[in-house]
Amino acid sequence: MAGRDREKQKRKARRNGLIAGIAVAGLGFLIFPFSALGAVLIAGAGALTGTVVGIMSEGLDLTTHNREDHPVVFDDLPLSGDEHTDEIIRKGAEALKQLREANEAIKDKDLSDKIYAVEDKCVSIFRTIAEKPAKSAQIRKFMNYYLPTTQKMLASYQTMQERGISQDALREHRETLSRGLDMVNTACQKQLDNLFKETQMDISTDIDVLEQMLKRDGYVEGDLSGAAISSAAKAAITAAAAQMAAGEDVPLLVVPSTENAGHSPAAKAGGTVDLPR
Repeated sequence: MAGRDREKQKRKARRNGLIAGIAVAGLGFLIFPFSALGAVLIAGAGALTGTVVGIMSEGLDLTTHNREDHPVVFDDLPLSGDEHTDEIIRKGAEALKQLREANEAIKDKDLSDKIYAVEDKCVSIFRTIAEKPAKSAQIRKFMNYYLPTTQKMLASYQTMQERGISQDALREHRETLSRGLDMVNTACQKQLDNLFKETQMDISTDIDVLEQMLKRDGYVEGDLSGAAISSAAKAAITAAAAQMAAGEDVPLLVVPSTENAGHSPAAKAGGTVDLPR
């Protein structure tokens, strides 16, 4: 669609340039007395005018260099092997393809940069659910509202741009679109952060466990009795201490993921957590 519209715009620009050139040349011959040199100058002025009008009618593509810095990556998104999640990823890739086509038709670098930012965050979101299909349910609103709304905003702006509405009206719509893209970028970033919230909690628990174990072994200073640590960290420390007291080797301290919290027998019983031996 964008390619056909672009070619139509080029043909219109060439036609406008030709008309302008002929008009300037004809006016020159009417005003100035005929001479060989004068004819050459008038013809040159007509050709120059036609070229300038053609370029102005076609419009300058300000996003060409920007597109070169953003290769297409959504055509090669990884799949998860889960049927439902993979369907979401395929629909997302198609939506990103439409965003890229709309972006290529928009001759505004600032808007293009914001659209590329949305695209990059969306790719990260789809890669994340490909790695962890269980998280796909968390992006339902993202797929059903955020992406379709973004597509609708861009399509509306592209139509106004192609239909030749007044610059004042286009400028006003451009500012509205810019604010909308800022909100979409913020929403995409929060969606991505939420997908990693449990991972952040796991890392925090791992650090708590490591710190307390180092304090017990006397490798770092600090008041062990007054330290505030999570219940998962306490359980892991207790299990590790019991194994070491029994002479068992504990080469790696692994804290159970918060994604599975409450599902293990130890967690339900309020006991310690078994570590790999």
